[in-house]
Amino acid sequence: MYTYLKNVTKIESDLMKEIIAWEGEDKEMANFVAQDRLDVQEAKDRFFRGHMGSLSSFIDRLDTCVRERLVVAFAEDLGSDWVETNLGYRVNV
Repeated sequence: MYTYLKNVTKIESDLMKEIIAWEGEDKEMANFVAQDRLDVQEAKDRFFRGHMGSLSSFIDRLDTCVRERLVVAFAEDLGSDWVETNLGYRVNV
């Protein structure tokens, strides 16, 4: 069964908007945001492949901002219990 990750997908979309906004002003910042977006895409890919162990360790190694956004988004999409069981974070949403 396919699970639509509405909030995780929204992060990806928001980061694309940030890339576009930075592109004309600060290419280095645009590149940093682009890397964050690639990290979100990688997290989604690991989720859909069912690789929860590698998803958890991947998220643990992310920069704080994108890591926190992803953990909260997964909690909003799949529930706090899922996040605690699969990612090891306790979240109240």
